[in-house]
Formats: sequence, C-alpha cells, structure tokens
Amino acid sequence: MFPNVASNQIEIIAFALILIRVTAFLVSWPVFSAFSVPQHTKILLGVALTVLLFPLIPRDGISAEALSDNLIWLVIREVFIGLCLGFLTRLFFFAVAMGGNFVATSMGLANAQIFNPTMNAESTTVETFFTTIATLLFLTLNGHHIFLTGLVDSFTAIPLSPASLNLLVFKESGHWLQIIMVAGVKISAPVMASIFFMNVVMGIVGRAIPQINVFVTSLPINLMVGFVVCILMLPLLMVEMDGLLQGMSVELFKFIKGF
Repeated sequence: MFPNVASNQIEIIAFALILIRVTAFLVSWPVFSAFSVPQHTKILLGVALTVLLFPLIPRDGISAEALSDNLIWLVIREVFIGLCLGFLTRLFFFAVAMGGNFVATSMGLANAQIFNPTMNAESTTVETFFTTIATLLFLTLNGHHIFLTGLVDSFTAIPLSPASLNLLVFKESGHWLQIIMVAGVKISAPVMASIFFMNVVMGIVGRAIPQINVFVTSLPINLMVGFVVCILMLPLLMVEMDGLLQGMSVELFKFIKGF
C-alpha cells in the first residue's frame, strides 16, 4: 500500500509542477496574457493545457528522494523556465511596438498616447495600430500553435527533474536584442525615410521662399506623408512581420534545446 501512496504523491506533485510551468508561460506569453483577458480564463486555460499534456510528459526524473530534498528548487525551476519561454515569445511584439514608436516619433505623434490594455500601459496610437495588426497576423499564421508546440517540446528538452539549468543560453540575449532593433528599424524605415526626405524638401523650400513658415506647414505635411506611406507599406509590413514571427519561433526552439 505504501508504494502506491508514494507513487500517487509523485503523480500529484508532477501535475502541479507541469501546471506551474504552463501557468508561468501563459502569464508572460503574448496576446492571451493581456490584462484585458479575465484572470479566471487564464487559470482555466492553464489547467486545461496541463490536463491535456500530463499523460504525454515523461516523469522519469522525479523520485520520492528528489521531491523530499529539492521540492522548492523544482518549483523555482519550473517558474523560471515558464517565464523565460513566455518572455521570448513576446519579443515579436516588442519589435513591432518599437517600430510603431519610431513611426510615431517621426510623424510627430509621440505625445498622442492612449491606454493599451494589451501592455497595461500608455502607448502611441501608431504603436497600438501596429500591435493590433501584429496580433491579428499572429493569430492568422497560427503563431500561438507554434509557441504552444515549443512549450510542449520544452518538457522533453528540459524534463521535470532537479537538474541544474544551462544559463549559458542567455549569452544569446545580445543577439535577441539585435533582432528586435533591426526588425523595429525595418518596420519603420519607409515612413522615417519618407519624412526625412520631406523635411529636406521643406528646408529647401523654406530657404528659397522665406515667407513660408516651415515649422507650421511641415507638421500636417509630415502627418499626411506618414499616413499615406503607412497605408502603402501594409503588404510589406505583413511580410516583415511574418519573417519576424518565423525568426522568433526558431530562436525559441534554439533556446529550448540549449537550456
């Protein structure tokens, strides 16, 4: 009887550890972790995913001795893994938000901010527009399926065990920052370049015709040029976001294999 009791306790604790990693992932991953999503919905989604994954996840690394000696470490380990995986999936939206901020600053709309329920913070209208497009594209391209697949694969690459983690994978954090910066500049480049050349033209006109108040006329012209370029570059924006999403999925699986 006693071996069965110990085995049942191991199964219960293993279920709890899986739930902890899944919940930490859901708290930090994009779209569904938004503050506008009810908390009980996130909890139910975490429990449902755990119930589906529990029969498929190997639990060979957990024993009664490991649980008695390393239970607190196991909980901290699972929280850390889940948060890291979720944060890495958010890099896609960080790059899009950065590009939107660059565009808003170029157009002179940096001070026109509204509350963004996705980030629970104030953001520019252009950033909100870009983030909304990125969210729709993320769901259309089944980006949530890709990252959920990464979560499931993490239990094979990083099994439930008290083993230490390979923190050397974080040396790639500089590469992730580079990806975000490059993607943000690519997203905003058409608008920034158009407004730059327009400002050059307005400067030449201001020198040629001093009677024209360049500072007053340049703002509506920059707005008009910025909006027109934003509309024209939407197909290219979709292509860039698609490539960025695929790149982030590759980085996620590389991170899982190296952890």
